[in-house]
Amino acid sequence: MTARDAQLGDALRGHYLFGALDEAQFARVTADAAPVELAEGQILFQRGEPARHFFVVLAGEVKLALQSRAGEEKVVERLGPGQSFAEALMFVEAPRYPLAAIALEPSRLIAIATADFLALLRSSPDTCLRLLADLSRRLHARIREIEELTLESATHRLVRHLLALAPAGAPGPATVTLEESRQLLASRLAIKPETLSRILRSLADAGAIRVDGRQIELTDPARLRAGA
Repeated sequence: MTARDAQLGDALRGHYLFGALDEAQFARVTADAAPVELAEGQILFQRGEPARHFFVVLAGEVKLALQSRAGEEKVVERLGPGQSFAEALMFVEAPRYPLAAIALEPSRLIAIATADFLALLRSSPDTCLRLLADLSRRLHARIREIEELTLESATHRLVRHLLALAPAGAPGPATVTLEESRQLLASRLAIKPETLSRILRSLADAGAIRVDGRQIELTDPARLRAGA
């Protein structure tokens, strides 16, 4: 095994897609795994292209986005190290990517051929059932996330996001840093950028936060938590 093979193996072994595989299965499905290097802003694939691979992020960050004919962009998800995307498409006949994938910064990924992984699952019902159990748990988590986005107000969604960035259970003031631009954060939270700015101003006027660029001081996390 080369150093490159060992590095790819270590990166993939802890991922939920590969945790159910024995050593022989793991070697079989990763034999042709290919590293992918992306520059900031580089497009990995566009919506509608044939989905022949799924990907695991090793380093950097990739966004999945839906782009309208008017040029507007809706960021559906941002993915960092250890996360994967496009794996569910292996179960679709003649699959095509439903979103565009674009690097938010210089990124390294691993590409796995969907045909190889699907052939492995077909040969082992037990492995397939274990993977389905993991996918079911992830689906329930995603449903809860969708419920939060649709049932909660824009203010609640922003407050939840800020609290998630703060140290767990912080009773007093805490400073958090927004990892993305306000426009990208607004897209992620399914609100308009001007609405995000208005909510930040409202929270600041109420004394709940202090804003300094991407640095946001949560002056009373307990009060924010109670409101959320």
